[in-house]
Amino acid sequence: MTELASAVPAYVLLAAFAVIVVLLTVVAIVARAVVAKARPEDLQHILPGLGQVLAALALFLPWGRGTRGPTVAPPLPVRSERRGGRRRG
Repeated sequence: MTELASAVPAYVLLAAFAVIVVLLTVVAIVARAVVAKARPEDLQHILPGLGQVLAALALFLPWGRGTRGPTVAPPLPVRSERRGGRRRG
């Protein structure tokens, strides 16, 4: 690893570090805005999608080239009988 660091000029490493920091900052700002604007009852549907977006963005990082885990399907909505569903009898 030290051979790679010594072979790459310092300004290239600094630029790469700056890009990573900017990317992480943008992701943090967007994630915070999405969670802040979501209704509490919608979070169970929003968070799995946000996790998939974060996993996709992690592929831009040099150490994020590994295999991705299984995706989790969002929970299905539960229908209440009080909302107009007919009772079978």
